Amino acid sequence: MVLGLASVVVSVVVLANPLISIGTLIVLLASALAFDGVRAVVTGGVHPAGWRRSVTKDLRSTLRWLRHLGYLGFGLITVGVVLAVLLNPRLSETTLLYLLAAGVVVLGLGRVLRGLGRDAPAWLRGSSIATGALVVLIVGLALAVPSIGLATFAILIAVTLLLGGVQSVVSGLQPTDPRQIVLLKLVLFSLFYGLVLINWIDLFGKSVPAYGIWLVLTYFAPFWVLLVYESYSEWPLALSLGLLVSLANDVGYYFVGNLLFGFHQNLGPWIEGQLGLLGNQLVTVFQAGAYSIPVDSWLMGLSIYVRAAIVSAGLYYWWRHPSRIVARIPGASQPSPRST
Repeated sequence: MVLGLASVVVSVVVLANPLISIGTLIVLLASALAFDGVRAVVTGGVHPAGWRRSVTKDLRSTLRWLRHLGYLGFGLITVGVVLAVLLNPRLSETTLLYLLAAGVVVLGLGRVLRGLGRDAPAWLRGSSIATGALVVLIVGLALAVPSIGLATFAILIAVTLLLGGVQSVVSGLQPTDPRQIVLLKLVLFSLFYGLVLINWIDLFGKSVPAYGIWLVLTYFAPFWVLLVYESYSEWPLALSLGLLVSLANDVGYYFVGNLLFGFHQNLGPWIEGQLGLLGNQLVTVFQAGAYSIPVDSWLMGLSIYVRAAIVSAGLYYWWRHPSRIVARIPGASQPSPRST
């Protein structure tokens, strides 16, 4: 899960910085691919039944062993490709990108192979096969149209690594209860809501009176339904999801601005300010109607770290206690909120 998240972060940095040099893009893409390759090696090298037992037990166990061995091999090949790219900087940029594309295709085939087993729920196996096939298709189309240019080719590789990273994070969480899947959907909705919808408003429309207060209310707007439906018993979950939206806004603001809305903000200094690394330097002003509150870098960073801690603790609790989530699951009896 951590390696998948690291791959996602690097891919987003690449996508949000379209003007950086091809050489820098190659290094960043190689880093993201390395995270994905190491994840494949670790996942393929750990067999739930043990290597010796899986070979000698029966045909099904042998096939499972072969799938894990194949996935391990795909991971090792990918790591080898990354090393070839990083250790041979004198090769042409075109050659290096083709090597990275080959590594992405190998990992895509590995995902398809892993999805053919029965070591995970059907929906998770399906997502692995779909992600792997989509990755191979995107790279195949990019290779079939050489006129797209190196920069566009690099961006397409970043998209495939982003898709693979997201699938790795979901796979690493390994939801076993249907209500955990409901929680995952809520988290994904919160991230989309904060990164795209909130940032769209925040980037272009700050002329509303008391804008800061309205923005905070907007963070929590979709989750009031939890309180209405559950009569305040779900307020910790609503609070965690609303704060997650606020984090997506404050941390993803210019990443999304660069990626989707044509901004060209230098992300390095900006993210330093958001994370509190610029001390007393002013980073924003909270508009509270008659009053305006200046927000220095250290204060913004502190608020981000506190919110991240609350969100992590809250979502971890709900993940560990899925029965507290009231969700309508087909074919399952629904416990009342009071009984859980």
